[in-house]
Amino acid sequence: MEYIKNLENKIKEYMVKSKGELQIKGWYYGANKNTSIKIGLKNNQLGGAYSCPRAEESIRGKIYIIWNDDRRSIAILQSNTARNFDKMVELWRRASYVEIEGADIYAAQKYPQVKLFDEEVNHLIYSDQDYLFELLDEYKNEFGSNGINDVNGSVSASSFQQYICNSKGLRICNRSTSFSTFILGDDIYGRSFISRKKICKPKKQQIIQDSITRINQLKTRIKISGGEMEVLLLPQVMESFIQHYLLNNLNGSNVVNKRSIFSLDNFNQEVEAIRKDMSLCINTITDYNQGSYISTFEGVPGGEAFLIKNGKLKTPILDLKHGKKANRKATPVPAGKGSIQFYSNDMVTLQEAIEQMDKGIIVCDLLGMHTQDPTSGNYSLTSPNSIYVENGRVIGGCKAVISGNIFKDLRSQHTKLGKINFEEIPFALIKSKVTGEK
Repeated sequence: MEYIKNLENKIKEYMVKSKGELQIKGWYYGANKNTSIKIGLKNNQLGGAYSCPRAEESIRGKIYIIWNDDRRSIAILQSNTARNFDKMVELWRRASYVEIEGADIYAAQKYPQVKLFDEEVNHLIYSDQDYLFELLDEYKNEFGSNGINDVNGSVSASSFQQYICNSKGLRICNRSTSFSTFILGDDIYGRSFISRKKICKPKKQQIIQDSITRINQLKTRIKISGGEMEVLLLPQVMESFIQHYLLNNLNGSNVVNKRSIFSLDNFNQEVEAIRKDMSLCINTITDYNQGSYISTFEGVPGGEAFLIKNGKLKTPILDLKHGKKANRKATPVPAGKGSIQFYSNDMVTLQEAIEQMDKGIIVCDLLGMHTQDPTSGNYSLTSPNSIYVENGRVIGGCKAVISGNIFKDLRSQHTKLGKINFEEIPFALIKSKVTGEK
């Protein structure tokens, strides 16, 4: 690509002594050329004023520079960066900083082979967009025939040309794709999907039927008395707990800088953090997963790494800088859907979980997760749309507040994890304090 050629030529111009304080000693960059098309459905209207079809092309990325005096700079790459490099490099230098324990430029001996490009998705962008319109029409028709009158949704397809290069000789050039879609009915409940491949028919049917079922269950509103009861966190809700509480506390920066519930000593001693049958790992090399990749921009290969195995801490999530500070090897980092796997050795089915609920709620959404303190594990969160279950039977929709401590929940023998087909993250059945709407 001409952009990459020009960018590297400009970087090389500044790797000479005559540039003085602007002399570059080491560098890496990652750049993505993205071409995408997106179509929306708003209030049953396809391609209206708020959801008109859009086609976009852009270049985005990141550059990291080590100057000759060891100061560092990080900057955003845009489509005009190579053209304005001489002006930008002066600004980058003025904004440089000292990082005594900063990592060196890195290149591994070997990188994984991962399938990230799907010809079918690429075809949707450049050749035939009929399927994108047909999918939204199908959402509208399926929802409408089941009494759901207000349908919102979107579908998009993207193709990327990615470049990851550095001054140690790393050169990665690969193609990838992304397909995403979202659907919401009557402003009550919705589902989304994202992958590097087009949605398959069984998964499409699953998100349509699950949405229709949940919306109709939630339409019959009741008020509940509350108290301690069974709480079933659907996969999309459980994912938010994992992101906020587990991944925040496993983040290498937070661990090294003592902003985590876990210390480096805890990892060295492999302290038990959750129940022994549960494990949490990063996997960024599964073919066609949205969160899969060959390498991070830093040059760390994609791969697999247990963060927690059989309940015990194994490693924080470490980039090069915090790997150096922790005196540990850098790990792959989570990068989107499918890159985190959480499971138990004893998983149950959704039907089994619901049948054992004497009194409880199925949590379909939550508000306020960002306001919770991740290091304490405590939560008190409002669910505008939960489904009340009694003696294993769905009664109706309700509003509720759930309160508890997620670390205690994940150590409790009562807690169960379960797998739903086509879902990367499990649901969780916990016991929690529930406060009903007054």
